[in-house]
Amino acid sequence: MSNFIVIGFCFLFGILIRTKGKFPADSHKVINSFIISVSLPCMEFGPLRHASLDGNFLTFAAMPWVLFGSGFLFFSFFGKLLNWKESTIICLCLSAGLGNTSFLGIPLIESYYSKEGLPTVLIIDQLGTFLTLAIPGTYLGTKARHTLQSSETKSSLWKTLFTFPPFIALLVSLASRPISVPPELESAISRIGDTLIPLALFSVGYQLPGTIRINSKEPNAENPKRESDDSFRIRIPLLFGLVFKLIIGPALIWLCFGTFFHYSEKNVGENFLRNFKILIMESAMAPMITGSLLAAEWGLSPRLAVSLVGIGIPLSFLTTLGLYYLLENQAWTGTIFFGQ
Repeated sequence: MSNFIVIGFCFLFGILIRTKGKFPADSHKVINSFIISVSLPCMEFGPLRHASLDGNFLTFAAMPWVLFGSGFLFFSFFGKLLNWKESTIICLCLSAGLGNTSFLGIPLIESYYSKEGLPTVLIIDQLGTFLTLAIPGTYLGTKARHTLQSSETKSSLWKTLFTFPPFIALLVSLASRPISVPPELESAISRIGDTLIPLALFSVGYQLPGTIRINSKEPNAENPKRESDDSFRIRIPLLFGLVFKLIIGPALIWLCFGTFFHYSEKNVGENFLRNFKILIMESAMAPMITGSLLAAEWGLSPRLAVSLVGIGIPLSFLTTLGLYYLLENQAWTGTIFFGQ
């Protein structure tokens, strides 16, 4: 429950401070830079050092990779069909191709399936969502950012990737697994990483009032009037992103992993059914806050990125509730895909 209160307060504080004009208009850029350069690398360190690597859990950890890959194909297909910019497609991949599997996932799963389901959530988040964002997500984002730069400011794509703080943190975390780190140091790094979620939520709330400036004449609008009269430039990708993340994506995960477990020998153990339901629920979480902030920081349709999170989080409370009811109360869901 405390996490939900934090979500509400941080969103509210961001919106109020932006509307009251207490901070400079571009304050979110400084906050986002701190998140990406400090909070996110510190948040990665402990979980990636201590994540367990056994067979069944690794299968669950594959879910975000499958979801991200499906999202990439989905958004690339419709992006080309509807003539979207590459920045819009990659923004959708980073935001709606990944879920908020920790900050929203943990309290929701704990509410629905008790604390006994949290180890499954942590594996999905640490070995799945985190690594997907850090490896293919970072590569696609830096590649799209690279194409947006002018020829005078372009640097090597690989140099950009390997100097990106979260990617460096990923390499350091994995390389340090055999090394003993003083508990005090690891605890201090973890506490710095804890700043990510409040700051990220505040940043999203701070930027939300600006998302309505579509087709406006303001110079910092996502779709200035002088560039286009098409008011659907953001709304259509936003609709596609939310529909994929909250409906189509979870349905694909249910079908793919349900079929896999049904025809494999991995559906063993007394907690398998519960863990499989948690897997489906995690795939239906709201668009990823960190991925959205990365897209915004890189200039990849920032208004779209913020809108996906700002609208997707409250909407996901309703869609995950409906999915939970479907998983628990409809008899047909237990016939094939749960191995019963």
